[in-house]
Amino acid sequence: MSKYLVAIDAGHGMNTGGKHSVKLSSDLYVNGVLVRKKGQIIKENEWNRAVSEYLAKALTRCNIGYMYTADMTGKTDVALATRSYKANKARADILISNHYNAIGTASQWQTRVKGLLVLRTKNSSSKSITLGKLAVKHLAKDIDYEYSYGLMRDVDMSGYTLAILRQSSMPSILIEYGFMDYEKEAKLMLNPSHQEKCAEAVCKAVCEYFGVSYIAKKNQTSTGSTTTIGSKKTLYLRVIADEVNIRSAADFTDESVIGIVKKGGVYTVMEEIERPDTNMYRLKSGVYITASKKYVEVFEL
Repeated sequence: MSKYLVAIDAGHGMNTGGKHSVKLSSDLYVNGVLVRKKGQIIKENEWNRAVSEYLAKALTRCNIGYMYTADMTGKTDVALATRSYKANKARADILISNHYNAIGTASQWQTRVKGLLVLRTKNSSSKSITLGKLAVKHLAKDIDYEYSYGLMRDVDMSGYTLAILRQSSMPSILIEYGFMDYEKEAKLMLNPSHQEKCAEAVCKAVCEYFGVSYIAKKNQTSTGSTTTIGSKKTLYLRVIADEVNIRSAADFTDESVIGIVKKGGVYTVMEEIERPDTNMYRLKSGVYITASKKYVEVFEL
């Protein structure tokens, strides 16, 4: 059992008004997979949840405990006061709130403001300042940011203190990983490798803060209902139907559909998820697709 507990706050929820990117000016592909169509938006919560989940995995690997303050299904928006209360009640050692920024209503792309911003609240403890500086250090080092604002006070950026930081009793920071209305950064929001890279950088900061060793990720075998494709063989998937939906989660709900792939497309399979009806594959890009032989075929090279 870890001696440390990190409260991970997955920022604004799926239903929080106005928290989304500008409408995409072209189809968005990640590793050859269409993940969002032209004219659609990316909700901030899609990033917030993904980077939070990657951070939880990284912390676990480094023997650091974690808890979530938000609804990780994305179905409900948990009040900020409730989130702080949960973290305070659990006596978390630190809190990290994950977000993606915008300078306005995200009605059109802007080219003036971009990059990394880490916030701590007005009159925060020296420990919050230390944690924030470490987050800036590791994120700026590991991620190719065009610009970094460094660590700043919330009141200096927004004119008021942020509730999640103000109401949390432990050292707390809020990270804005980029701008949803700056096109280059918005296009990274659905990229699993970028999500994971950011989470690993934050994990390094947490490890340094606590004085524990950071354990780098290795190829791991999952247990339970998920079968990880081992390193001795690589499986590929070919789409044989005219079009097949790709999804943000291993389910068949309408809400999880985020795009399509067309007949003939070939993708790397990372794992197979067992389901009571039809199994699903997780692709290298991080999206999910049905394992039904009516729609796809899997082969080795």
